[in-house]
Amino acid sequence: MSNGRCEPHAIQCALEVRARILAERGQGVDPHEVAVQIQQHCRHTRFKSMRLACGWRRADDAVEAIRQWQTEQGLPASGLDVRSWQNWEAGGRPGPHNLDLLSRFFASDAVCLGFAPSYRQVEEQPSPPAHAQPLTPQQAVAVCAEESQRYGARMDTPIGSYTIEELEAALHSVAGSYPHTPVLPTLMRAKELRLRAWTLREQCQRPIQIHDLHRIAGWLSVVMANASFDLGGMTAAQTHLRVADLHAELVGDVTLCAWSRSLHALIAYWDGRPHDAAEHAEFACGFLGAEGTTLVRAHGIRARALAQLGKVDELDAALHRAEELRAEERDDEFPGILSFPPAKSLFWAASAHIGSGLRQRAGRAESAALSALELYEAAPGEHRRTGEMSLTRLDLATARILQGEHEGIATDVGPVLSSAQHRHIEAVVRRILQLTAILDQPACRSVPSLRGIRDELYDYVRDSRQRLPLDGGT
Repeated sequence: MSNGRCEPHAIQCALEVRARILAERGQGVDPHEVAVQIQQHCRHTRFKSMRLACGWRRADDAVEAIRQWQTEQGLPASGLDVRSWQNWEAGGRPGPHNLDLLSRFFASDAVCLGFAPSYRQVEEQPSPPAHAQPLTPQQAVAVCAEESQRYGARMDTPIGSYTIEELEAALHSVAGSYPHTPVLPTLMRAKELRLRAWTLREQCQRPIQIHDLHRIAGWLSVVMANASFDLGGMTAAQTHLRVADLHAELVGDVTLCAWSRSLHALIAYWDGRPHDAAEHAEFACGFLGAEGTTLVRAHGIRARALAQLGKVDELDAALHRAEELRAEERDDEFPGILSFPPAKSLFWAASAHIGSGLRQRAGRAESAALSALELYEAAPGEHRRTGEMSLTRLDLATARILQGEHEGIATDVGPVLSSAQHRHIEAVVRRILQLTAILDQPACRSVPSLRGIRDELYDYVRDSRQRLPLDGGT
């Protein structure tokens, strides 16, 4: 028997409301506004609506996001747990300490979070429009081409192969050019394409097209996660990956599932969370139907995480499995950042050997890094993967220092600093910090040539943090 109270809608309904609002109004919309719409439409409590407005399907995703934020902000751990969160979503009220934490995290207050009654209504004023900037010739050409593309899409009734194919071609272009082009414009281009995919998804009725649009939006979310991380936005990258996970789950795309989960692992690896990285990577390795080099990549990042955990035998097994899969590989569906070439396998192997902390593995690391650089340098200059080459050079320098080879280190490091001035890559900055820690050890501080290199690296890290202080400059 019904008690007269309307039951809340399914979680998926709330996430679809959120996706529709983002498609209509862009990613800059206030989560509080989205929460109001979810609460009114889906009848969830205000606090639960706030979680769903942020795109967190599960309470533990929200708790993990807050814990990560506390770490990045240098705040002490609060003891926040999933059970408490679920109690608050069901109508409970947090204590003063947790209420303050939630209010700070959501930039809100008890009323907006649903923990106190509101006695007045405040009409929000729209944000003033941004001033348009003059177009460069390249932008003008691109705008004109997009106008033709959109007109062609309107002629293709209702959403035909033309529209889907154009969107997929744009994804190919963005992914293919990513490793050797500036990151920020790529992020914004991927954002625009994903918004278009979401908009078309709302208009589409054909199952096969819905499937294709979810896949395209999911892969674009992966590209945005890569770009956000490369720009220093750790939290933003994880947000994009949760969206990619959702798209992958909706259409059952195991390749996208595995690729996204491997990127979760890679971010955890660079964030100093090797246990999380190993768990994410192991989960990714379980998608046995994944195509292309996806599982080669998954075992590669698992090897790097295991190295940091000191599990040498498992590290070797992971590298061996990656080599076996490499021999069986098929072509990747997408190029560039969404592929995993042999050079990158070798670079990751070198990184794993160094990460083990065993000096006797430095020789293997040097050999793998040299082989990787040889493959990278075989590509035309304008198509070289500059970020990956920089990381490989840093691994090569580290391997040589660990073997007591101090001559020529400046030759390895010099191109890294030159490249980094033109294309910021967060992983490169973090890898430089690791190398400076080695150069700070007494054995290296006594070598005059290494002192100069250490000072150059310190100067670069300091300047890069001042230019791009995302995620609190972590």
